[in-house]
Amino acid sequence: MKKTLIALAVLGATAGVAYAQSNVTIYGIVDTGYIKQTGADTKMGENINNRIGFKGVEDLGDGLKATFQLEKRFNLYDGSNNSKTSKDFEGAANVGLKHNDWGWVRLGRVNGIATENIRRFDPFYQYGVGTMWFSTQRGVRTDNTLRYDSPDWAGFKLQAAYMLGKNMNSSSRDDGSDKNALIDGKNHSRGNDNDGYAIGLNYKYGGFDVTGNYQVLADSNRSSMWNIGLAYSWDTVKLEALYQHTRDKGVINGQDSSPSFQSYWGDNGWDSTGSADIDQALLGVEWKVGPGRLNASAQWMSVETKGQLYDSAKKKKKDKIDADAWKLALGYTYNLSKRTSLYGIVSYTDWDNANYQKVDGVKDKKTKTYISSIYDDANIDSTTAIQVGITHKF
Repeated sequence: MKKTLIALAVLGATAGVAYAQSNVTIYGIVDTGYIKQTGADTKMGENINNRIGFKGVEDLGDGLKATFQLEKRFNLYDGSNNSKTSKDFEGAANVGLKHNDWGWVRLGRVNGIATENIRRFDPFYQYGVGTMWFSTQRGVRTDNTLRYDSPDWAGFKLQAAYMLGKNMNSSSRDDGSDKNALIDGKNHSRGNDNDGYAIGLNYKYGGFDVTGNYQVLADSNRSSMWNIGLAYSWDTVKLEALYQHTRDKGVINGQDSSPSFQSYWGDNGWDSTGSADIDQALLGVEWKVGPGRLNASAQWMSVETKGQLYDSAKKKKKDKIDADAWKLALGYTYNLSKRTSLYGIVSYTDWDNANYQKVDGVKDKKTKTYISSIYDDANIDSTTAIQVGITHKF
């Protein structure tokens, strides 16, 4: 149950003057279960990210409100911090002003717009073994961000964000002096210093829901991602479709790290001269069955890369990746109450093995090409994953 703590109005020195009430809500999710995946030991893990958070609002009068949010993420199975960046508040950490007439402005660490909007078109909401594949420029949350959300204009909503880069001063920017990045006599050091920005458009009317988003993350060498989503809901059924394109210029998102379902180019020999075009499509359905919900999705991904491996001794790039992958997922969530549920999910992934196999720069005997893994479980032809567990929300 959400617990609301209401601070008492404090009387000022002048008689008859009172300060507005401040409402703080404590909320959270605890979730864990078992995950078994082809080629890996059974482990405990989460479906929905575990968290405890605090959010508050103060009425400043004339329709204006002050807001804040602080959110801690953690692993329930061992109590550890689940952030690769070791942030104290890996979730949201922001303060803002909100008005019914002109919208909501927040500063700090906020949800990435493109990720926040597209995940509602994935039946698994980008959680667990059934999730859609993450973009290398996912930006689940972004730091040093100014974000604006418009009010609802007859079903339309506009969102925009600006993200500060970490090395934009002329004295601290990458000057391209990394001699180890010389290839064919040309310098290819990262030079990934850039501010970021994002824009999102949403429209909802009746059962119809659509979104379109574009983003360039800070410190990403101006890598970009855009996506569109379309859904229609009836009383018990929701149909969903999405398409997403990522242009990765060889530098992983400087702001945030995605969960363990995906490894990064840098972990597998990805060079700063490399680039990737990643196309994804997903069809999904959510169906209310009995006291719960049945989820199902089918997705496809195509990855085309250049210069993904670099031989420092020979000072030359290796062959490119050009591969497809397919994934099917099915799950059911059984609601024991409004706050507690049991879930079971199974997924099957078919990898284009010749191009995804994880060999870290070693020449493959069969294909005679240099290849590397993009996703952690892509070193085998196919992957089956099963996940069961329990979720409680408060």
